[in-house]
Amino acid sequence: MKLKALLMLLWLPLTALAQTTQIEAVIIDAQTRQPLPYASIFISRTNSTITNAEGEFHISCSPDDVLRISYVGYKTQQITARNLSSKIQLEPITAMLNEVTIMPLKAYLDKAIKETMRQIGKYHRKKANLFYRQTAYADSTCYEFMEAFLNGRSAVWLRDLALNKGRFVGIQPDSLDFYSFYANFFILSQIQVTCIHKSQLLGDERYPLIPTYDKNYDVTGEWIGDGDDRLLVVHFSPKPTKLSVIDATLYFDGQTFRLRKMEGRLLNLTVRHYKYLTGKRNESSLVEAFKNVRDEYINTDFHFTVTMTEDRGFLEVQSVAIDEQHEYHGRKLHSNSVLFNVGDRVIGKGKKLKKDDNILIDIGSQEYDPQFWNDNDIVRRTPVEEDVFQLFESKKLFGVFK
Repeated sequence: MKLKALLMLLWLPLTALAQTTQIEAVIIDAQTRQPLPYASIFISRTNSTITNAEGEFHISCSPDDVLRISYVGYKTQQITARNLSSKIQLEPITAMLNEVTIMPLKAYLDKAIKETMRQIGKYHRKKANLFYRQTAYADSTCYEFMEAFLNGRSAVWLRDLALNKGRFVGIQPDSLDFYSFYANFFILSQIQVTCIHKSQLLGDERYPLIPTYDKNYDVTGEWIGDGDDRLLVVHFSPKPTKLSVIDATLYFDGQTFRLRKMEGRLLNLTVRHYKYLTGKRNESSLVEAFKNVRDEYINTDFHFTVTMTEDRGFLEVQSVAIDEQHEYHGRKLHSNSVLFNVGDRVIGKGKKLKKDDNILIDIGSQEYDPQFWNDNDIVRRTPVEEDVFQLFESKKLFGVFK
């Protein structure tokens, strides 16, 4: 009997371990069959993810776990892991008759602005841990790959970011006679929607969710869906200006008037671009390589998508995806990033990052730990990102400037 009891104790944890598996799937629009990028997959506050730019995701779970799969503007599904297919179809919410004639759009926006300011006023000290991935391309060739864990204040929009742990690799692309990179690209994830705190992106009060929005924007709105799925969709079109300004569509919950999603462009935006001349590239240390670089400000074609969540009991940023393109010294450069709120997963404390910080120096001063990154593979890489990553990893380039 003692032997049987001992065998049972050994068998139980092995059984539990065997039942944990990694699911891989793609989320698509049920009508267009197009992938849905940055859709939310939620199991618990310590186990969640989002789809990548091609609608793909992976997540570890047990067969009995229930996955809540959601995408703003689509009907949410709850599916048990054992019943999950490799292709998940979400139904889009249909548009309704325009009801702004019943109540003026301004009345709805006043409610949304009041609720937004209430959320930021009450929860502005709340912090979150964040996963961040950044890639850069020169003439379609990926020459830069960065992953990092950050933390910062997350209510309504991101701010006060700090670096916990990161890894970076950059190689000299054939199409460039110098090495060109964004050390402070992470700053662009801090897309502000109201003006309680000073923004690091926009220099004046040109935000959509302020009482005087009509000075800077023309707005139109419509309702989609019904019941719990009902959304107020508002388009903010900026009036002519040479200043940096948001051109965006905002989605609000039809009952609480809390922000659910924001997507659009930043216009007239200049960002800091670092250039390291090839003739001076003689250091092998990433820290030394980036201590003395030239930089300049450039205009960029900048698109963003920000999604929100209330999984922790208050309105906070769930993900930020950025895609930007520009020409630089006759070359077509393209950079993108995705940032994801990892919920209650604890990564550790970090070093606060300022607007002009070179994050690569801070990453280069850390010891590269491949096992840490294997254990914290949060957002699935796209096939192109995976190929680039495997190439850089196989050549052991992370943490070394080439």
